[in-house]
Amino acid sequence: MAEKKGKGFVLVTGAAGFMGHHMVKEAVDAGFTVRATDTSSRYYSAMFDALGVEFVAGDLTKKEDLDKLFDGVEGVFHVAGIHDYSTPDKLMYAINVGGVENMCEAAVKAKVKRFIHWSSVAVYGCNTNPPIKEDAEKMIPPLNNYYISKWEGEKIVMKYHKEKGLKVTALRPTGIYGPRSEYGVYNVFNLVYKDRKKKKILMAGKGDKVDGFVHVVDVARAALHAYDNDSMIGEAYNVNDNSRLTSAEFFKMVGKELLGVNKELGSIPIKIIIPIAVISQFFAKIFGKKSLLEKATIEYLNFDKIWDNSKIKATGFKFQYPDIAKSLKETLDWYKVNGWFKV
Repeated sequence: MAEKKGKGFVLVTGAAGFMGHHMVKEAVDAGFTVRATDTSSRYYSAMFDALGVEFVAGDLTKKEDLDKLFDGVEGVFHVAGIHDYSTPDKLMYAINVGGVENMCEAAVKAKVKRFIHWSSVAVYGCNTNPPIKEDAEKMIPPLNNYYISKWEGEKIVMKYHKEKGLKVTALRPTGIYGPRSEYGVYNVFNLVYKDRKKKKILMAGKGDKVDGFVHVVDVARAALHAYDNDSMIGEAYNVNDNSRLTSAEFFKMVGKELLGVNKELGSIPIKIIIPIAVISQFFAKIFGKKSLLEKATIEYLNFDKIWDNSKIKATGFKFQYPDIAKSLKETLDWYKVNGWFKV
């Protein structure tokens, strides 16, 4: 076990994922001693070693794995979760619901001082009354099982706060972007790149719906801010920047910054794509492969994603990247410099 120093000894779950490894780095930079956990370290072993981080492999669905993870730990940043819509329901619920309960139970047993939980704006479902505040009704409608699992997971941590005294704060990030992302907003980058030689970039729908964004570093900073702010205990917070771009505006911006040209946009109607996605998923399931199209992803594109961020700002938190229009170039430059996109 690493020697405790600085601000204390914390556990970061999901540490080998996009959000998780950024959380590890930001926690170390903030003065914490960190134990990182995931089912494997993937390709972040060298990074963890360089940061002086102890990595311990663990499965959060197995209670027997948790004692070693919590040994000596004073606080938790619970990032781990399944976000892939194609994941079988049984596995998704095992991680996003059962795994959360296992973590809360272990945290109470270990008497940790703080527990920062990664929820999601998915808890609001398909809410058509933006801007959406934290007290808005949840699951209107649920849209898909991922959304349900995130809401059920958040309810569990709040239950442990009320009944067991666990000092919890829940963060609800929107679409996270930043260096080394391999999903989510990155899919737009990749789609624009693949269509770079075509006359038009094709996108699903008319592109008139507003998207939500937040830089990965700002999510980690919000978690650190909550960790040190007792007034945030027992509360949930939207974590999203001030951007108000439609999908079409965002696609055009990515094309300009990534390719250096103003690309034309083409539109494929949502009503045409959804049945194709359903068929694609059906055959992908038969052959044990991941579908190229997901019905839930297409449906997600078809409503405005405008989340009110005034609550977290009122705590004194300030975004380092308040507008994706100003930070997109920095992110895309990272991908180009590191050979992900050769243009």
